[in-house]
Amino acid sequence: MTSGFAIAFPPMPAPRRPHALYRSALLALLFMSASTALTAAPADRPPAGTDVDQTRTVAQWQQPAADCLAVAFEGVTVRLDRQALARQAAARPARWRTEAERLALIEADRAAALLSAAADATDAHGCAQRVEAPLGAAAQAVVLAALENGNAAVYVKEAAEPVPAVAIRYLGSRCGPTCGRGHIMVSVPGAQAPFLVQEWWVA
Repeated sequence: MTSGFAIAFPPMPAPRRPHALYRSALLALLFMSASTALTAAPADRPPAGTDVDQTRTVAQWQQPAADCLAVAFEGVTVRLDRQALARQAAARPARWRTEAERLALIEADRAAALLSAAADATDAHGCAQRVEAPLGAAAQAVVLAALENGNAAVYVKEAAEPVPAVAIRYLGSRCGPTCGRGHIMVSVPGAQAPFLVQEWWVA
């Protein structure tokens, strides 16, 4: 015996297609990659933990970003893109599961450290904020990475024009399995001493 009533079930939601999930994940990864491109350390640094003495000449911007942040060292001012730093800080993942997400978290925290150290102070080149050295380790790592990637405008004292390039020296000495140290030093042309020295590795 059959009933004259039919039970109507609500339609099942359509599952998200695999390619849609892949596209979402890819877009998130691309956003993080773009955000870290300006301030992440370059992948072609010499290997850490080895004897090395290598100097590279890295071209820099010939005019500062429209919205810039000035980092003042002794006799040298490095001007960075403040909006790029803000995007970097905003790209911080809530948690990380992959190596790309872990690196994005580190770079976001570093950018945030530099931004938080800045004070409002308009300079001759229109930078709205300024940071005075010495910097904390995280903030200085951002400046160093920007210089290594050629993403800064570098001025000597109050010069009207930036220098065309900086010299970046990778110096490491390995004296045993648990003995050794490396530093990265940045100088402007003709300078007798670097304006930025960053500890690179310790054995």
